Amino acid sequence: MGYNVELSSVSAGVMWESIASGDQDFITTAWLPYTHQSYWETHQNYVERIGSLYEGAVLAIVVPDYVTIDSIAEMKDYEDEFQSRIVGIDPAAGIMEATRNSLMPNYSLDDWELAESSEAAMMAELDRAINDEEWIAVTGWAPHWKFAAYDLKILEDPDETLGGQEEIVIVARDGFRQDFPEVATFLENWKLTSDQLGEVMLMISVDGMAPAVAARTWVDDNQDVVNSWLP
Repeated sequence: MGYNVELSSVSAGVMWESIASGDQDFITTAWLPYTHQSYWETHQNYVERIGSLYEGAVLAIVVPDYVTIDSIAEMKDYEDEFQSRIVGIDPAAGIMEATRNSLMPNYSLDDWELAESSEAAMMAELDRAINDEEWIAVTGWAPHWKFAAYDLKILEDPDETLGGQEEIVIVARDGFRQDFPEVATFLENWKLTSDQLGEVMLMISVDGMAPAVAARTWVDDNQDVVNSWLP
């Protein structure tokens, strides 16, 4: 569309603060209504919702397929197998807040460790555990490339402590739509299915492509889809 776009990769808190303050124009990874609920409630008077990029997103506790339980409610009975530990990501992430404050108390896992790390470190630990056929539980979400790379399952969350299905939403600074109406229209039109998003994720995670290269490859291969998004 002829725009030069500066991309920033930051933590969730900084991401929301940057658009609320007007320092950045828009974000593409707002998980609503559950994961980023606290950020939305704090900043909603200073931002505007533009469009929904992906529907059916979910937060979850994820385990290898060989783990013999199917529900988070069963985890407390397998402390030794899990070493009383859930492997997490960035401590400020929405799923970490929900796991720590809602899931663990609800399912009597108060005395378990929620290990803080990063997505990359979590995936490395998951990979090692699977290679050794050890039990491991990680904070997870879908869509994510790990479901294509490994045999995994999402544990049932009968009390919905991590919330139900969500949308990945594009949220902009106040006034963005008026300043960039053509871009706002594109962002309203921009939709991705699970398969489409998974194709890009696999190019990056499995094929080792740089994100920008993977995106360009997908765009070139799916020009008809892209054209449907353009104003």
